[in-house]
Amino acid sequence: MDNKSKNQGIPTFTPPEDVAPVFTPPKTPQHDGPVCYHHPSEPAVARCARCGKYICKDCAEAYTVTSGEYANKCLCFDCCEQLVAENVAELTKNKNKIKGQFILQLIGMVIGFIYGMDVGISSGDIGGGFLAGLLCACIGGVFLSALKAFGSLTWEAIKIAFSGNFGVLTVISIIFQIIVIIFKCIWITVTNTIQYILYLKKTQGFIESDSAALQQMRDYMAYTLVRNQNKGVDLEDLMNEGSELYNNSYAQAVRDNGEAAADAALRQATTRIAENGEIIRDFPGAAAA
Repeated sequence: MDNKSKNQGIPTFTPPEDVAPVFTPPKTPQHDGPVCYHHPSEPAVARCARCGKYICKDCAEAYTVTSGEYANKCLCFDCCEQLVAENVAELTKNKNKIKGQFILQLIGMVIGFIYGMDVGISSGDIGGGFLAGLLCACIGGVFLSALKAFGSLTWEAIKIAFSGNFGVLTVISIIFQIIVIIFKCIWITVTNTIQYILYLKKTQGFIESDSAALQQMRDYMAYTLVRNQNKGVDLEDLMNEGSELYNNSYAQAVRDNGEAAADAALRQATTRIAENGEIIRDFPGAAAA
């Protein structure tokens, strides 16, 4: 048998064409419902009680307010930032108003006291002059309101006089109304002064407190974004000098006290901002005489 015949019975092998393998990457997790406004890869579990933005479980737990107007509700980071800006603006406006009214009140009280003392000394009654000075000082403390009240009373007396009905009863009525105005001026001066002092005392340090609380929230937001982008990386590596979370207060709290304690501190910060805003807006407006 020749070689040609022998080779006819041997099967031949044809190698496959050189085709590169196709790699299909895993699909990015998709959520059927809404996602967090700040963390789009996370599903939303709640909405901000102030603006309605969707927020994820972490944000909802971190930004839950424990008391006050938003008690047991969640606020988003943007609304917390806006609340702080509103708190600072409102408190600054109120403090400037109090400062202006204190200056006017002090000027009126000094002028009123000097005038009252001068009248008393001229009449030879030092004690009566001192008392008159105090009364005039209280009237001077709410000078514009007192001027309006006395002006209205004077106008009414003039109208009665021109009508021909001015008599003893009218005089008694006018004297009584003058006494009422004086005591009302005293009451307003004293109560306004006390209310303003208490308001300034209650709101002392609020701007610094709100700013510190907001910085905690900024650090939390930076922490969550870095952690989402570096899943599987050890926290200590992300906190090394020069790393993204170096000097991040929230990351330090997580490392030192655990995530639950860090979240609890953040909720206190959110609550503090909301409560401070309520106190700031409860501004004691000056009563009219």
